Amino acid sequence: MAWRPDGKVIAIAYSNSDILLIDVENKETLHTNHVDGEITCINWVQEKDPRDPKSGLLHKQKDTAKKYTTQDSTNNYLSTVFFMPRCFGSMNKCIEENSEDAKKIKEQTHINILLVGVNTGKLYLSIFGLFPCGVVDMNSHIGGHLCSILDADVSDDLNVLFIVLSCWKAGDEEREGGKEIYLVLFDTPVLAVHSPELHALALKHGHIVSFLGNLSQTMCSITEAWENILLEMDSKLASYAATVPEGSVSADFLDLLMFGIPSDELEMFLLQDLTEKGLKKLGHSIELSYSNIQKLVLNHLHSLGQSLAYHLAELRGMARRTDRYQMLGLQEETVTKSLTAAGAFLVKAAEVQHVIDNSMKNYKVFFRWLYVVILRLTDERVPAEIIKMTQQDLAFIGDFLYNFDGVSAKQEDESVPSGSSRKPRFNLEKLGQYLVDQELIIPPDTDNNPWKKFLQENSMLANHPSIIPHFRKMSLVQQHNHLKKAIDDVFSQPETSIGELFKVSNIIKCLNIPETGEPRVNHINVVDDRKLLLAFLDSASPAEEFYLLEIPIDKPLISEEGAEARCVNLYFNPLTLRGGEGRRVDESSWSSPMKVLDVQFYLQDVMSVLLEQNGESRGAVFVQFPVRVALEAAMSVSLPAVQNGDQTTYILSRAPRVEASVLLDSGALRPVENMVASRFAVSGTRKVAVVLSESRRKVRLFEMEVEEEEEDDEAMDASAPNLRDSDTSVLDVSKSLDGDEAEWPKREKGVEEVAGNNE
Repeated sequence: MAWRPDGKVIAIAYSNSDILLIDVENKETLHTNHVDGEITCINWVQEKDPRDPKSGLLHKQKDTAKKYTTQDSTNNYLSTVFFMPRCFGSMNKCIEENSEDAKKIKEQTHINILLVGVNTGKLYLSIFGLFPCGVVDMNSHIGGHLCSILDADVSDDLNVLFIVLSCWKAGDEEREGGKEIYLVLFDTPVLAVHSPELHALALKHGHIVSFLGNLSQTMCSITEAWENILLEMDSKLASYAATVPEGSVSADFLDLLMFGIPSDELEMFLLQDLTEKGLKKLGHSIELSYSNIQKLVLNHLHSLGQSLAYHLAELRGMARRTDRYQMLGLQEETVTKSLTAAGAFLVKAAEVQHVIDNSMKNYKVFFRWLYVVILRLTDERVPAEIIKMTQQDLAFIGDFLYNFDGVSAKQEDESVPSGSSRKPRFNLEKLGQYLVDQELIIPPDTDNNPWKKFLQENSMLANHPSIIPHFRKMSLVQQHNHLKKAIDDVFSQPETSIGELFKVSNIIKCLNIPETGEPRVNHINVVDDRKLLLAFLDSASPAEEFYLLEIPIDKPLISEEGAEARCVNLYFNPLTLRGGEGRRVDESSWSSPMKVLDVQFYLQDVMSVLLEQNGESRGAVFVQFPVRVALEAAMSVSLPAVQNGDQTTYILSRAPRVEASVLLDSGALRPVENMVASRFAVSGTRKVAVVLSESRRKVRLFEMEVEEEEEDDEAMDASAPNLRDSDTSVLDVSKSLDGDEAEWPKREKGVEEVAGNNE
């Protein structure tokens, strides 16, 4: 887990390689991303305002910066777009949700970068957690060895990327000799020099993916509304279709239309199963579903398509500034293709709207005819006004009945294995073919279209990039997939191009791990432009100690002959007191060291350490550890001697082992009640911490710095003066494999853990 630097969004990584960005205010999933490989680390960093070098926070957001001034004139040209709900059934409840800032990036005045490392040696960078701005493959930089990313960070000025990784030792093909930990420094001037362009590009990407995601939700809602129509028809016609041979449904209804005499089975179905009342209800239900589809197309598909076209047109204008955006991989050709795809989607949406209008008229004709048939079979008087039918009405009914079970049965037979049973489905004229991922069976007739004739007569104009093509045989779903693919192509090139501009500047050996267990670096803290702090465990399993390393990173400084690094090995073994306060027993009676579960930097000068108590309770313990105190106990190591001397020497092998609790004030170890923890994430900006339970399915949110008056009101324990369980204390981060949303349960402290499919 990792907090966005402003503390408003948290990123949660899952074992199936999904990454969810969650708005902590309303508990909604803002975005879902997927990476290739098992996620081994996640970190969210932000550039530091150079005019405020004394900032107390590790990454502090400034509202005074004028570096990223972007002019947004969207409201001058586009009407307000309302986002769709996540399910069709709740459409009316969620219709007021505005799409103005769906990804919560509007207030981002500085660049922040989400870093995600995987066990295959790749590091993924994304601005705001959304825009992919580079992929670093460490296997190509460390002699082709199989690597795993342990942690990563970016300097406050975005000029240097730091990566800590582990890899198998050279020549150890059988992977029996253990691993080595390296610190690799990359020069990333492209992030610093072109940060205004990256900021503008990331904002534009955020708008586009927001609209594209809502477009996908709208398509799902349209499909659900259409399936409601199919279910209504199936529920009425399935029992009748089961009593007659396959294909006879269409033949029986055609006989009824031509001769006015139903078969025995059809007459029984109309009078006993369907009935006059049931027909009216069915007609009303289908008309309502069509009306919903019509609203979705008019109010959402068209407005979302127009918004996408507008932002893609602006993106093409950015791509034409080759001096600023070409080296970032933004290509005018690919943007133009995506803009054309957006236009083609709008054309197809207009075509679907025309089909819906005709379908609603024709369905009324069909149900009116069926209503007249039922009235005549029951010998009731038929009102004169509903008997009248035009030749066009009869032609539609005949065409509709002819394909009633023919085309749809053929479509399903291609996908249903032989010998398996299937529920009868019915072809409901032309609309359904637009909502499947295959070419249209009955494409629209455009032979007499004057615009098509005009383009045929002017081939030069037809091939002009400003002319939007009409893909006559493509369905709406195919057109939507084509648009998504075109937009993916636009933003895949910058990810590759920017990553290729990162260059290795230094590689430093840190530690040798003889056992095969994977070590884990917990966090990296960039102190300033000249030094770097690393805190990590020597094993992925609960360790009894952790290392703190301060190392120079400036090229001139690191090459100096007297360059030194400082390191210390810290463990927690609170001394047992007997015979009164202050009397310490000898070392043989000490308790075993507490397990170190996680370490992160809360502020630039404060580490947060998560421990586990010994004994059956295994309760979590929270420690705020001043970095200055830890470094006072550290030992200096000559860096050139390590780099240029014996290559088997590792910096941390020189670290002195120090019992940490003696360096801290009494009461510094704060227990977390009723929780066995595994990891945590802290936010110095928001002054909170989220602690992940051992099951990895729930987290508890804690306020880190509570006012004294509030402590008295809450009657807090004196041993934990600054740690309080928040009102929203439990977050269920369990997620099924087919779901994409983290669920926040009710605001209770004692909520039972619920099962999930992911650890």
